[in-house]
Amino acid sequence: MTNPYELTATEAIELIKNRKLSIYEWVLSCFDKIKQKDSDVKAWIYLDEKNALKKARELDELNDSSLLGIPFGIKDIIDASNIPSGLGTPFYENNIPSRDAGSVSIAKQSGCIFLGKTVSTELGHRGPGQTTNPHNKNFTPGGSSSGSAAAVAAMMAPVCFGTQTTGSVIRPAAYCGIVGYKPTYGDFDKSGILPNSPTIDTLGLMTRSVEDVSLFRSILLEEKIIKPKNIDLKNIKIGFVRTPHWDKTDISTQNNLEKFIEKLRVEKLDITDINLNQIISKADQLHLDISGYEFKRSISYERFNYYNELSDQLRSGRLNDGYQVTNKLYKAAIKKLSILKNEIDEVFKDIDLIITPSAPGEALKGLGYTGSPMFNTTWSLSGNPCVTLPLFKGLQNLPIGCQLVTKFGNDDELLDYSKTIYDNYLK
Repeated sequence: MTNPYELTATEAIELIKNRKLSIYEWVLSCFDKIKQKDSDVKAWIYLDEKNALKKARELDELNDSSLLGIPFGIKDIIDASNIPSGLGTPFYENNIPSRDAGSVSIAKQSGCIFLGKTVSTELGHRGPGQTTNPHNKNFTPGGSSSGSAAAVAAMMAPVCFGTQTTGSVIRPAAYCGIVGYKPTYGDFDKSGILPNSPTIDTLGLMTRSVEDVSLFRSILLEEKIIKPKNIDLKNIKIGFVRTPHWDKTDISTQNNLEKFIEKLRVEKLDITDINLNQIISKADQLHLDISGYEFKRSISYERFNYYNELSDQLRSGRLNDGYQVTNKLYKAAIKKLSILKNEIDEVFKDIDLIITPSAPGEALKGLGYTGSPMFNTTWSLSGNPCVTLPLFKGLQNLPIGCQLVTKFGNDDELLDYSKTIYDNYLK
């Protein structure tokens, strides 16, 4: 029998329904895997093993099929009641919130079992934590949702929560070789999550299957569970977007994506090369201004009270960006963002799906830098839903992700496209 920790949530739930697996066995297996692997991966900052196993036993005794029992972890900038929220810093070790974040409360109410907190970069920005890439501990897992991506990739949990302001779900998921999902802006509740840039911040999901993304999306929306379906890709229009950053992409990523697009063309799919360089360049500047201004305000307490304990990366990064932006410039950027979103909506009148890089390449060697979010900025700013799929391998034999983007609000369609591509083109 497959070890329970190897199962996706969708697979495990089916076994539990058929009485071939208990929730307790599933949760216990996840903690066993954590004990085996986390001394190297260092994905977790806090584990709630005793309470998780107690809850698993209770759910098994209830035998209520509506309570799914899915083990999950959350990024350390997301609150769980009576659990430390360190926010990726050394000075918040005694910060213990009394209430769950909205998303965590919803998951628990559905019977999902909270395993613990995963490592975040400092205040959800760029200062890296201790986590390593499960495929090679000498390489970064990406950030800022580093622990969540690594925990799922190392099979310590089937699902983990991350957050994205620029590329903090899509990039680490790509580096760690899993499925990462950033929903349409506003779909998932953000209460109880440390704000970075409220205009952009989005809760996202890390899983090992598209089906699990759809399952947990349904849970967090508190709606009927929708299963993604395979569709005929010949019935949709696809745009291949290299972006103005293509020349900063490593040769392996370029070759893999171009060969993939050529394969789709040979199969007679409707694919067009689309030049969005002007839109993306505008988005890069707007994101810099908006996220910098809002981040400076969001972490006002930290910059006033712990400034000397903040990393140089944070102080010289987005915080410094914020000091350059006046309120007048910020309000002008917000107005320009509305225009940009309309321009992107116009793009999606002619196509159904964009294919573009998830990151500039494989994970970078060393743990000091979590990588560039240059291929994620536009879609985080616009609020369009995105998925990264682990379709390729690079020269270092590390994963390379393929990013899929659809129209604002078309998350169900995105997951259908993602399942079809994952099932048919995963190497």
